[in-house]
Amino acid sequence: MPRAMPVVILTLFAVSASAQVLTGRQVFEHTCHTCHARGVAGAPQFGNRKAWRAHLAKGIKVLYRHAIHGYYGYSFMPPKGGDESLTDSEVRAAVRYMVAAAAARP
Repeated sequence: MPRAMPVVILTLFAVSASAQVLTGRQVFEHTCHTCHARGVAGAPQFGNRKAWRAHLAKGIKVLYRHAIHGYYGYSFMPPKGGDESLTDSEVRAAVRYMVAAAAARP
């Protein structure tokens, strides 16, 4: 029995370490900026209200769906920005972060 205890402790540590949820800003800086910083592959550029206008008109639920599942149309959006390790809630947080930045600019 004493030998099993270290395994349990390591397992609990691994679960708690992986439970960290990234903020929208962290996800943007880690993943989304690759395309959204410069408008690569038709991505609306971060903070550019004009570039986001047509996307915002679709509604936040459509933006979430495209960001999570990908979009292949007039632009290219890989699912979760190409980082499948992100959770759906982390992707939604990144979308909200980018939308807020576009809405804040005049």
